[in-house]
Amino acid sequence: MNERAVAEIGWSSLELEARRQLWSLPLGDEERRLLWADARAGRWGAGEPVRERLRSFTRESIDAVGLAHVANLVDPAQPEQEITEALAFLLRDYGRIVPQNGRGDLTSVLRDQDGDGNTELGFHCDTCDLLVLLCLQPAFHGGGLTKLASARHVHDLIGRERPDALATLCQDWTFDRTGRAGPQLVVTPILYPRKDGTIGCYYQTRTVRSSPDRGGPELTDRQWEALGVLDEVLYRPEIAFGLPMAAGDLLIIRNSRVLHGRSAYVDEPGRHARRMLRIWLNEGETWTP
Repeated sequence: MNERAVAEIGWSSLELEARRQLWSLPLGDEERRLLWADARAGRWGAGEPVRERLRSFTRESIDAVGLAHVANLVDPAQPEQEITEALAFLLRDYGRIVPQNGRGDLTSVLRDQDGDGNTELGFHCDTCDLLVLLCLQPAFHGGGLTKLASARHVHDLIGRERPDALATLCQDWTFDRTGRAGPQLVVTPILYPRKDGTIGCYYQTRTVRSSPDRGGPELTDRQWEALGVLDEVLYRPEIAFGLPMAAGDLLIIRNSRVLHGRSAYVDEPGRHARRMLRIWLNEGETWTP
């Protein structure tokens, strides 16, 4: 884990948009060509300066706001398998790719499954250090935005409005993840101070509510109320930032500092169907919340 001091910025949706230069980097076509020629070859050469620029930008933006967005990173017309292999090489600079599910899959392509894109995906944190999303194809009719919320901002807002609820969210909660990749049982606060001075988060709305059904402790009335407060705050328009991603855009999220979800969308069958490549990274040997 990284324990150095971090100059964290807690942000609302308007503040994140206003400070886009802190977290969003557009790559030029020539930069992209050089970077991916090396990534496909599996060794660094002419693309080294672009690599260094990306590493520096990503570290600074993740330190500041908990995420980094790179526009035009990939030519989406390239074969999906080539994109996946080249991206895996590029991501060696950021961490170790770890399985996302019980089958051991190291990559997955998120797409509509039996119309589930019509339902908004609630805010949550994945069980890894860094979540990587590469847009292969955005939703043809719009929607499907990646929704983002700052743990620091949510923590501070609840602390002002409902300090009793924040005190409960800062206590230990049980997340029973039996059958999934990674730790099967996670016991952690939902919001908590970290050693590097940031505010951390870990939240999976369905898992925490269903854990008592699998043998975990029953939720108290105070806990149910705190979850209601958290969900109400997360869905305020000024909290949730909706990021539209174009084909070829990359997003890296630090799970301990940014909660994420997805807005609803109506999919288009065939080559225009929404597809998002997902990869999980851990920076050390193990993941801890």
